Amino acid sequence: MKESKISVIVAAYNTEKYIQKCMDSLINQTYKNIEIIVVDDASTDGTLKILESYKKKIKIIKNEENKGQAYARNRALEIATGEYIGFVDSDDYIDLNYYEEMMKQIKEEDSDLAICDIKMVYENENKTTISPGCEGKLSKINLINNGLAASPCNKLFKKELLKYSFEEGKINEDIAVVIPAMMESKKVSYAKNVYYYYIQRKGSTQNSRFSKKRFDIFYGVAQTLDRIKGCKDYEEIKDALIFNQLISLLLFVFPKIKDKKERKNVLKEYARYSKPYDYKENKYFKKFLEKARSHQKLYFRLILFFLKHQLVLIPNKMISTFQWYQSKIKKSVIPEITMETIVEKAKKNQTYSNYGIAISAAIPNYNYETFLMERVYSIVSQKVKLEEILILDDCSKDNSIEMIEKIKKELTPYIKIRTIYNKENSGTAFKQWKKAIDNAKGDYIWIAEADDFCKEGLLKELVRPIQKNKNIYLSYCDTAFINQEGKIILPSIIPEIDIQKSGHWNQDFENNGLEEIKKYAYLNCTIANVSSVLIKKEDYEEILKIAGTYKQAGDWFFYLSLMKKGDIAFSSKTYNYYRMHGNNVTSMTKKEQHFNEIKRIHEYLDQELHFNEEQKEKIKERYQFLKKVWELKTGGEENE
Repeated sequence: MKESKISVIVAAYNTEKYIQKCMDSLINQTYKNIEIIVVDDASTDGTLKILESYKKKIKIIKNEENKGQAYARNRALEIATGEYIGFVDSDDYIDLNYYEEMMKQIKEEDSDLAICDIKMVYENENKTTISPGCEGKLSKINLINNGLAASPCNKLFKKELLKYSFEEGKINEDIAVVIPAMMESKKVSYAKNVYYYYIQRKGSTQNSRFSKKRFDIFYGVAQTLDRIKGCKDYEEIKDALIFNQLISLLLFVFPKIKDKKERKNVLKEYARYSKPYDYKENKYFKKFLEKARSHQKLYFRLILFFLKHQLVLIPNKMISTFQWYQSKIKKSVIPEITMETIVEKAKKNQTYSNYGIAISAAIPNYNYETFLMERVYSIVSQKVKLEEILILDDCSKDNSIEMIEKIKKELTPYIKIRTIYNKENSGTAFKQWKKAIDNAKGDYIWIAEADDFCKEGLLKELVRPIQKNKNIYLSYCDTAFINQEGKIILPSIIPEIDIQKSGHWNQDFENNGLEEIKKYAYLNCTIANVSSVLIKKEDYEEILKIAGTYKQAGDWFFYLSLMKKGDIAFSSKTYNYYRMHGNNVTSMTKKEQHFNEIKRIHEYLDQELHFNEEQKEKIKERYQFLKKVWELKTGGEENE
């Protein structure tokens, strides 16, 4: 069967530094029936010259004068011959199988629009983040309730969906084209195996100093709402658009304006443009407030209240005060790190005692190039001598391998480092855990996930009880949650795991593993993060094989299985940091799946331990609680 033709449209202006990588990612696509149309919008640098070197493989349109991205896209659309249309910005790039995967989803699901996640690549900051193309279960409402909803770049459209021209002379010109196209589509597909790489660079339209042109978004939202009026769920879609495009501007963009006078003028303009909208009644703003802390709720409500009444001096002062407050209470737990500091720590590590316990540190990695240096630093900073470090890469698509090889080269003279590279992605963390445990030489193994961090005293704390009791299979500590930048967002996991409010984790303890299960661990997973655990090395092949059949609760099954073998130890000190970022966002689909897997584990435990009436009642209460907080109408039973 002949492949459907795709027209990829690229509007280019003064991106000579990036255009070659962009073009290479397009002309080398595994999907072959593609025409690439590039509109050079009168670039004044070397962009056009670079494009000319690709002229045998792309169509080039040259604008005589700079007319903006909207004009360039419209001009390309006029000559596009593809059945499907894709858009790529000239400073961005895509995976080489991007259009193959997008089209595969469209054909398999008989849809007319496909989306994928965006990977934000921060120029000169050596970091990336994942921004999901859809929050929660795939639906048009959840697609629109997303800050990326208006972007055409992480989407592949059937051409007839694009009924409107991009608004020339405006920024945010795409919202009134993309949202109506999404509403017009019969079905949307989600391609989860590829990324659109969005370069965050200084000087780009979205990252430049705040311009009053940003207020074009109000025109775009009004035009969008007019075009989709009468569609199903209009009022809810309207709330989603207003929250993500207008309210978010106030909550997350304006506070970044440091100059108070400039910010006051911007707030004044915003208040004027906002007159037609009653933000406090917005459904998604209310949901946002439900998840905010008490002082944040008051702050956001007051900001909106004063602006609604066209008062800007008080909210401007509030923003400055809040910025000061945030800077004082939130400092990164991660110090300044260079390769030289890592080498120094590695040298020092080998001078410490191992306390009679050989420890292998394993780092499972997949696309965490951004965090690898920080992670290795936290490992070699330990005050317990390491037997070795294993770094396992699961076929990363970023530059992880290059970073790993650089680290290995620098540290090998001082500490034993071995690398294990997969040629294909394993598809599950437990295959990597198994590979790490099988290859480890130590008596105990520390699975230190590549995106996490820890204090330098973690291993010494976890080794302490093992020195006296070699029957301990799991020794773990309290975990704090940090954000992308290493700032603490949850100081302790204890209140979250102690759902019975027993006080069990308020102090250090050792316990028989079976007793731990019967009293506490049967109800919920009480170990928050594998990076916080020191694991006794044995053959866990069968356990990990079963754990791999779970998508969400496999770690709980693994910990329970080890508790049944021996003892467990816990330190109430917070030595471990679990990092929250785009890659570990939980969707509604995952919540439904997780709920069913929790039930599966309870059924397994009941067969072995025979729950008493009190335990059964607590499990029932747990299910009711999860259904409520996860907003599960059926509890996900249909997925069993």
